[in-house]
Amino acid sequence: MRQLANEVRAVMVAADTYRRAMAAALGVGVTEVSALGEIRQDGPLTPSELARRLGLTSPSVTSLLDRLEAAGLVARRRHPADRRSVLVELTEAGEELLLASFEQFSEDVAAAVRSASPEHVRELGELLGGVAGSLRTRAADRDGLLGGLGRHVARRRLAGGDVTDVNGKGD
Repeated sequence: MRQLANEVRAVMVAADTYRRAMAAALGVGVTEVSALGEIRQDGPLTPSELARRLGLTSPSVTSLLDRLEAAGLVARRRHPADRRSVLVELTEAGEELLLASFEQFSEDVAAAVRSASPEHVRELGELLGGVAGSLRTRAADRDGLLGGLGRHVARRRLAGGDVTDVNGKGD
């Protein structure tokens, strides 16, 4: 299981690298690509919903949407049910940009599994779907996530290991 977890982590790291390269090729930042993806998947979205999904503040999302709107990738329109709010949706150019990037991604994934049997590809798809679901569930359970990390840190402390935070500062 540890080897499988390492391989899934390697895929996640490669996907992050791929996303950064794709964003650079598209002439936008990674956060912009994430925003476009959220809007395409579940949009139109309110700016506050987009902020929540991306973990950004309201002013940051406003700036992000200003950049995306100036680039012609999104449009803001009045919310039909709430006159105080707006909805953000992809423009035709934004949709085309995302479609092209998803097609490229699909081609790259297909090239990686082309030699596998259709049955193995189906099984891999099911397995990855399960992994994604498990990770989404854990990510949504902040207390459970922190509890698991807390147990790990406590085990390291009991074992006499140095516990260092992300800024390189130890306990």
